[in-house]
Amino acid sequence: GTTCVSGYTCVVSNAYYSQCLPAANAVSSVASSKTSVAPVSTSQAAGGGSGASSGTTYKASFTQYGSGDSFGSGNCNTDTTACGFYTSPGYSAALSQNAFGVGPGAGAGPACGTCWKLTAETDSSGNKLSNAGNSIVVQITNLCPASGNPLCSQNGLTGTNQYGANLNFDLCLNSGANTALFGNSGVGLAVGTAVQVSCSQWTGTVVH
Repeated sequence: GTTCVSGYTCVVSNAYYSQCLPAANAVSSVASSKTSVAPVSTSQAAGGGSGASSGTTYKASFTQYGSGDSFGSGNCNTDTTACGFYTSPGYSAALSQNAFGVGPGAGAGPACGTCWKLTAETDSSGNKLSNAGNSIVVQITNLCPASGNPLCSQNGLTGTNQYGANLNFDLCLNSGANTALFGNSGVGLAVGTAVQVSCSQWTGTVVH
């Protein structure tokens, strides 16, 4: 069986799959099917801290990290992420510290488990992408820290990075999010928009 840490409840979806969810949300977060799991919370990031507001459209930049990236990162689809869970299947991303809600070493921020619709429009030079307007929905599983990382060091939600973006989403290569968003555009960094949405729009499975 599944053993959960204190404050979490084991929710059994079927004979083959169960997961640990925060006790307060366990009843409402039972999976509706094998491939679509209800969010940890769809409104966590709207409360307190520096959390972003649901429904607000932000200018966003999109980068990528994970196995095989130019920084030597490891697999980003692992439960050692800041949020303590990953998605398989399902697109995931790390979120810039200003919206994630806490810094490195502080564990899961209020944005963990929130879902965002990302739309890519231009490359880093402002040129329209060949697949401009392409959108995906990702779930936040990790932190993109501000320290030493200009892309993710915006000052609050009104601050911007070098691309004029209020938020940065570092797409997890191992979840396929980068391929899904960038498509055949040939870029590894794009600029567009992001809006927090209900996780009913996200397709995937959360693994603890």
